Amino acid sequence: MSATQPLIRLSGVSKGYPGFQLQDINLELPPGCILGFAGPNGAGKTTTIRIITNLIRPDGGRVEVLGRTWDRDEVAIKSRLGYVPEDNQLYEEATGYWLGNFLGRYYPTWDDAFFRILLEKFHVPGNKTVKQLSKGNRTKLAVALALAHRPEVLILDEPTSGVDPVVRHTLVQELLEVIQDETRGVFFSSHIIEDIEKVADRVTYIAGGRIALAGDKETILEQWQELTFRLKDADLLRQVQRLVPYVKESGLEVAAVTGAYNPRLLQELRLLAVGEVTRRPLGLEEIMLILAGNERPKAEEA
Repeated sequence: MSATQPLIRLSGVSKGYPGFQLQDINLELPPGCILGFAGPNGAGKTTTIRIITNLIRPDGGRVEVLGRTWDRDEVAIKSRLGYVPEDNQLYEEATGYWLGNFLGRYYPTWDDAFFRILLEKFHVPGNKTVKQLSKGNRTKLAVALALAHRPEVLILDEPTSGVDPVVRHTLVQELLEVIQDETRGVFFSSHIIEDIEKVADRVTYIAGGRIALAGDKETILEQWQELTFRLKDADLLRQVQRLVPYVKESGLEVAAVTGAYNPRLLQELRLLAVGEVTRRPLGLEEIMLILAGNERPKAEEA
């Protein structure tokens, strides 16, 4: 695998269930990157992750992890992959130390000293059984177990869901430390957009089984802008709607949102406006709320 080859690559992936269709999913996780994967419940996030981790097979398309395919190199992929599912069902009668010893037998790169350092950093008592741990500590234990063999790819499915803000902060900071190694990557699925905005380098948003937004986070935040102004004449509204995909108006007052801002667009809107056009960058959560309320025929690419 070359240094520039994606750690995860999905090409034209599809999967159908009664009443749901995952369609034409294309995404990549480059080395040294945290990819934030977001979308409403039922959008296809978990189905996508299960396909990436080979828990289910796609109906079509191609899946590559670390430059390999599951049908040819399953053992090699598993030894270099860390995965924390949303419903991490750890053996409740086992202690953290016991689980570390057990899993360590199956990973040649298992680092028990590092595992214990992680438990200490996360304030997880390794001598307690899983059933004695809080939800937050169970999540931190699962993350420590996934990190202890120093995987090249770490996949996290809603790791901060249902845990308190302190635990969320600790986990988010650990993700940032993991990615200091520019050869590794993190696929971070979450409905908590604040966490994605903090840690992600790239963002993919899925809705209705399709990718609705994908790109570099900073580029997305630069290109998604709200432009507010007062029209010279109500008849000019149609011209605004041809220029900008999301438009709300109240009389002559207009709020227009674009995911492809550029100076030329600003100049064109100024010709239709009385006075100045006010520009405001949108946050990720605002962008995703807009996408959730509007069906788009194609992905916005950044």
